[in-house]
Amino acid sequence: MSDRRCAKPLCSQAAAATVTLDYEGSTLAIGPLAPDYAAEGYDLCAEHARRLTPSHGWQVMRHVELSDDA
Repeated sequence: MSDRRCAKPLCSQAAAATVTLDYEGSTLAIGPLAPDYAAEGYDLCAEHARRLTPSHGWQVMRHVELSDDA
């Protein structure tokens, strides 16, 4: 189990997913928690990863399904 925490301010939940950004393609990719900290992405808890919505004109690619008990 990782000791990494959600990157959202004031959230102390354990990280469950890693989000990476493709600025050229205007895409957010949500995948399983990366094995190591990734400077080009950020980690979110299951709740924040599920609720993440993109900015106008961006799309989301979800590579992981997160349950309530993740």
